[in-house]
Amino acid sequence: MNKKRHFAIVFFIWLTQVFLVRAQDPQLSQMYAAPLLISPAFAGIDNQSNVHFTHRNQWPGLNANYQFSAISANIALGNQKSGLGIIMTSDKQFMNLQTTQLGLQYGHHIDLGEDIRLSAGIQTDLYMRSLDASQFLFADQFRSINYGFISSSNDVFFQDNVANTTIKRSNFVDFSSGALLNLRNSWIGLTAHHINQPDKSIFNGTNDPLNTKFGIQMGTKIIFEDPYLNRTTSNPWANKEVSISPVVHYKKQGKFDQLDMGAYLTVSPLVAGVWYRGIPISKTNYNRESLIFLLGYRLDSFSVGYSFDMTISKLGSSAGGAHELSIAYLLDLDLSRSKRTKLLNSKLACPKF
Repeated sequence: MNKKRHFAIVFFIWLTQVFLVRAQDPQLSQMYAAPLLISPAFAGIDNQSNVHFTHRNQWPGLNANYQFSAISANIALGNQKSGLGIIMTSDKQFMNLQTTQLGLQYGHHIDLGEDIRLSAGIQTDLYMRSLDASQFLFADQFRSINYGFISSSNDVFFQDNVANTTIKRSNFVDFSSGALLNLRNSWIGLTAHHINQPDKSIFNGTNDPLNTKFGIQMGTKIIFEDPYLNRTTSNPWANKEVSISPVVHYKKQGKFDQLDMGAYLTVSPLVAGVWYRGIPISKTNYNRESLIFLLGYRLDSFSVGYSFDMTISKLGSSAGGAHELSIAYLLDLDLSRSKRTKLLNSKLACPKF
């Protein structure tokens, strides 16, 4: 085994351990394409039921490739002015660390005025994590130059209830909450994920709490043409929505914080967006991460979106950036006992991608 391979193995193990200790929640570029992942306050909002699918492939040019997939269902309970959310996510880091999330949400919505709605939600999740160390190499697997490589290891990593197993697992329950205030064409939301700070460690005898993540989401929609107000006009743009939606997201988890800011341009059925992810005034390198470009198509009950993250950090373009695909479908479903009731005269102003 040459020196380059030795170095690669050591670096890989070191990088994995760093990521395990400092791992943060997945972050999406098309956050509103899967609003239940933002906050449980979105469950049943706008009195609509829908299904969302999201897949993210980050840094495809590196061995430390990250992949994330999620499917969520938003089920309206219109008569109760509430809704249920169901979330299933899976992510894979370094092809060795796998995390699966199963979540259930409940959201309730209160009309405070003709165009003012307050929404609040709670969420509980079951997380299942596993780490496959079958390809890891430890120091005691190299006896000497004369004896070379041996197959077994006495590293503390393997000191578990199951002797010499190469797959480590851990499960934990998690709680989150969120609130959202919608003012006709503007909104502001607050979220807190991992309120109970569960232990996510996969090693016996260690404690690795998952830091609480706090988030603020805000934005507004500036409408130039509204198809709901111009149905009788001869204007060729009358059946199209033309709007711009500036949006800002801020999140903080432990020592990590991040700011996403950008805008969506909607000329229905097309949506285009540009985002900057980073904190320009921060001296930390990871805070200047990427420029994000989005193109989406939305018509009636169906929408599909694609976004690309162009890396601007020191990681460089060779990492391959990040590709993200979203698909959503609106369902004609209401599980409440009576017919659907409209919560507000105007629809929720949040973007769909």
